[in-house]
Amino acid sequence: MKSFYKPELPVIGLLNKWGGAQGQGEDFRKELINKFLPESEIVHTSKAFGSRNTILMFQNCDTGWLFVTNRRILFWSDKSDTPHSAINFESITKCKSRWAIMKLRSLKIQVDGSTVKFGTRRDAARLIEKLVNDLNKKDK
Repeated sequence: MKSFYKPELPVIGLLNKWGGAQGQGEDFRKELINKFLPESEIVHTSKAFGSRNTILMFQNCDTGWLFVTNRRILFWSDKSDTPHSAINFESITKCKSRWAIMKLRSLKIQVDGSTVKFGTRRDAARLIEKLVNDLNKKDK
């Protein structure tokens, strides 16, 4: 899909959820990536994600971290030393979340006529859904 792209960020290092990233917490992850983003881009939240969609997978790894900014979603695989995929909110034509177990939400986003599914924490899914829907309302 052409709307997903490799973000141009420097190699930062593995953000392994079993090591430092999970133990350090959300503020640590946000601080880490904020150093490499444009000044006008603000990270709202950082949560774990999982997906079996090949667009969001990196070297057969289906888990990692997502960063929701005011402009886009960055996906950072557990096996990548930098965010490996991103999508701008204006590229998402439709977004819908559904309940899943243990404070999780299943998110379906429509991009270029195709549907991409992934799971993340409830608060991140609701934020993504709100940002996409607010942007789509402005366009109408």
